Amino acid sequence: KNGTGKTASFLIPLIQKVDLKINHIQSLVIVPTRELAIQTCNACAELSQFTAVKSCALTGGTKKTDDIAHVKKVHILVTTTGRIHDFSCRNLIDLSHVSIICIDEVFK
Repeated sequence: KNGTGKTASFLIPLIQKVDLKINHIQSLVIVPTRELAIQTCNACAELSQFTAVKSCALTGGTKKTDDIAHVKKVHILVTTTGRIHDFSCRNLIDLSHVSIICIDEVFK
């Protein structure tokens, strides 16, 4: 159901758990579609607008070189299954500081 606060219910704790002294990805949000990744990332940006928490969406359909630059020094990464699999298999992304993984829309 839209508009019930489900996204905020998992993003707010992720934002609160970020350690700003660590400029690496600390939380991973995995979603099934590019559109949902962008929507979730926008919600994260809105919820964290008065903090120093940085987030970005990593999805297919964009240049990998641009994506690599965007994920540097991001605290929360919202991504699709295919893109995170590709980037992690190619060692293009550092996930060593990730302590929380949230899978949204797992039933799709």
